[in-house]
Amino acid sequence: MGNISIVYGNIIGATWKTDDYHKLQRLNNKILTELPDADAYPWIHRHMFHTQDPHNIQGTYRDQVITFGASYKFVEYEWEEWLQKFEAILKTLYWTRATIHLETEFMGRFTYEWVIDFHQSDNWFLENPLPIQKWEFTGGPRKFFQE
Repeated sequence: MGNISIVYGNIIGATWKTDDYHKLQRLNNKILTELPDADAYPWIHRHMFHTQDPHNIQGTYRDQVITFGASYKFVEYEWEEWLQKFEAILKTLYWTRATIHLETEFMGRFTYEWVIDFHQSDNWFLENPLPIQKWEFTGGPRKFFQE
Protein backbone atom coordinates (compact mmCIF):
# COMPACT_ATOMS: atom_id res chain seq x y z
CA MET A 1 0.00 0.00 0.00
CA GLY A 2 1.09 3.54 -0.64
CA ASN A 3 -0.25 7.03 -0.75
CA ILE A 4 -1.99 8.21 -3.90
CA SER A 5 -0.82 11.25 -5.83
CA ILE A 6 -3.07 12.76 -8.50
CA VAL A 7 -1.56 14.94 -11.23
CA TYR A 8 -3.81 16.79 -13.67
CA GLY A 9 -3.89 20.00 -15.61
CA ASN A 10 -3.91 21.69 -18.97
CA ILE A 11 -1.73 23.27 -21.60
CA ILE A 12 -3.26 26.13 -23.58
CA GLY A 13 -2.20 25.69 -27.19
CA ALA A 14 -1.35 28.75 -29.24
CA THR A 15 -3.01 29.99 -32.42
CA TRP A 16 -1.26 30.74 -35.69
CA LYS A 17 -2.07 33.31 -38.37
CA THR A 18 -5.72 34.11 -39.07
CA ASP A 19 -5.67 32.31 -42.42
CA ASP A 20 -4.97 29.00 -40.62
CA TYR A 21 -5.09 29.57 -36.88
CA HIS A 22 -5.26 25.80 -36.15
CA LYS A 23 -1.82 25.07 -37.67
CA LEU A 24 0.02 25.08 -34.33
CA GLN A 25 -2.74 22.96 -32.79
CA ARG A 26 -2.31 20.33 -35.49
CA LEU A 27 1.43 20.35 -34.77
CA ASN A 28 0.71 19.91 -31.04
CA ASN A 29 -1.60 16.97 -31.77
CA LYS A 30 1.09 15.33 -33.90
CA ILE A 31 3.77 15.83 -31.24
CA LEU A 32 1.57 14.40 -28.48
CA THR A 33 0.59 11.33 -30.52
CA GLU A 34 4.30 10.67 -31.05
CA LEU A 35 5.01 10.49 -27.32
CA PRO A 36 5.88 6.97 -26.17
CA ASP A 37 3.17 4.46 -25.28
CA ALA A 38 4.91 3.77 -21.97
CA ASP A 39 7.64 5.37 -19.89
CA ALA A 40 9.83 4.62 -16.88
CA TYR A 41 8.50 5.84 -13.53
CA PRO A 42 7.52 8.60 -13.00
CA TRP A 43 5.81 8.02 -16.32
CA ILE A 44 4.52 10.57 -18.76
CA HIS A 45 3.13 9.03 -21.94
CA ARG A 46 0.75 9.87 -24.76
CA HIS A 47 -2.27 8.19 -23.20
CA MET A 48 -2.30 10.81 -20.42
CA PHE A 49 -3.05 13.63 -22.87
CA HIS A 50 -6.27 14.61 -24.62
CA THR A 51 -6.74 17.21 -27.34
CA GLN A 52 -9.75 18.25 -29.35
CA ASP A 53 -9.81 17.81 -33.09
CA PRO A 54 -8.78 21.22 -34.48
CA HIS A 55 -11.06 20.59 -37.47
CA ASN A 56 -14.10 20.45 -35.18
CA ILE A 57 -14.95 24.02 -34.16
CA GLN A 58 -17.03 22.86 -31.20
CA GLY A 59 -14.72 23.08 -28.19
CA THR A 60 -11.91 24.97 -29.91
CA TYR A 61 -12.71 28.61 -30.60
CA ARG A 62 -9.12 29.73 -31.08
CA ASP A 63 -7.08 28.41 -28.20
CA GLN A 64 -6.50 24.70 -27.92
CA VAL A 65 -7.04 23.12 -24.50
CA ILE A 66 -4.79 20.11 -23.99
CA THR A 67 -5.79 18.22 -20.85
CA PHE A 68 -3.82 15.55 -19.04
CA GLY A 69 -3.93 13.53 -15.86
CA ALA A 70 -2.74 10.42 -14.06
CA SER A 71 -2.60 8.86 -10.62
CA TYR A 72 0.64 7.66 -9.05
CA LYS A 73 1.96 6.02 -5.92
CA PHE A 74 3.96 8.66 -4.02
CA VAL A 75 5.00 10.67 -7.11
CA GLU A 76 6.26 13.42 -4.80
CA TYR A 77 9.38 11.30 -4.22
CA GLU A 78 10.13 11.62 -7.95
CA TRP A 79 8.50 15.02 -8.48
CA GLU A 80 11.61 16.84 -9.63
CA GLU A 81 12.14 14.23 -12.36
CA TRP A 82 8.44 14.33 -13.33
CA LEU A 83 8.64 18.12 -13.77
CA GLN A 84 11.77 17.77 -15.91
CA LYS A 85 9.96 15.30 -18.18
CA PHE A 86 6.95 17.60 -18.41
CA GLU A 87 9.11 20.61 -19.26
CA ALA A 88 10.89 18.58 -21.95
CA ILE A 89 7.46 18.06 -23.55
CA LEU A 90 6.64 21.77 -23.21
CA LYS A 91 9.81 22.55 -25.20
CA THR A 92 8.35 20.66 -28.16
CA LEU A 93 4.90 22.29 -28.14
CA TYR A 94 3.29 25.60 -29.15
CA TRP A 95 1.50 27.04 -26.11
CA THR A 96 0.86 30.15 -24.05
CA ARG A 97 0.46 28.73 -20.54
CA ALA A 98 0.33 25.44 -18.69
CA THR A 99 -1.08 24.55 -15.28
CA ILE A 100 -0.56 21.46 -13.15
CA HIS A 101 -2.43 20.49 -10.02
CA LEU A 102 -0.71 18.00 -7.74
CA GLU A 103 -2.89 16.45 -5.03
CA THR A 104 -1.16 14.12 -2.60
CA GLU A 105 -2.39 12.28 0.45
CA PHE A 106 0.96 12.78 2.15
CA MET A 107 2.14 16.31 1.25
CA GLY A 108 -1.08 18.18 0.40
CA ARG A 109 -2.12 20.14 -2.70
CA PHE A 110 0.03 22.27 -4.98
CA THR A 111 -0.43 24.26 -8.17
CA TYR A 112 2.27 24.93 -10.76
CA GLU A 113 2.11 27.34 -13.68
CA TRP A 114 4.24 28.05 -16.74
CA VAL A 115 3.68 31.21 -18.81
CA ILE A 116 5.65 31.78 -21.99
CA ASP A 117 8.18 34.53 -22.47
CA PHE A 118 6.10 36.56 -24.93
CA HIS A 119 9.21 37.63 -26.85
CA GLN A 120 9.16 34.10 -28.25
CA SER A 121 5.67 34.32 -29.71
CA ASP A 122 7.19 35.86 -32.87
CA ASN A 123 8.64 32.40 -33.54
CA TRP A 124 5.12 31.07 -34.10
CA PHE A 125 4.54 33.23 -37.15
CA LEU A 126 7.50 31.93 -39.11
CA GLU A 127 6.67 29.68 -42.04
CA ASN A 128 8.22 26.87 -39.98
CA PRO A 129 7.17 27.84 -36.43
CA LEU A 130 9.47 27.19 -33.49
CA PRO A 131 8.28 25.73 -30.17
CA ILE A 132 8.54 27.64 -26.89
CA GLN A 133 11.88 27.33 -25.09
CA LYS A 134 11.62 29.97 -22.34
CA TRP A 135 8.96 30.63 -19.75
CA GLU A 136 8.24 31.96 -16.29
CA PHE A 137 7.57 29.27 -13.70
CA THR A 138 5.62 29.74 -10.47
CA GLY A 139 4.19 27.31 -8.00
CA GLY A 140 4.84 24.71 -5.38
CA PRO A 141 8.11 22.97 -4.61
CA ARG A 142 10.04 21.30 -7.40
CA LYS A 143 11.57 18.86 -4.93
CA PHE A 144 9.88 17.57 -1.78
CA PHE A 145 12.65 15.58 -0.10
CA GLN A 146 16.37 16.20 0.33
CA GLU A 147 18.69 13.26 -0.30
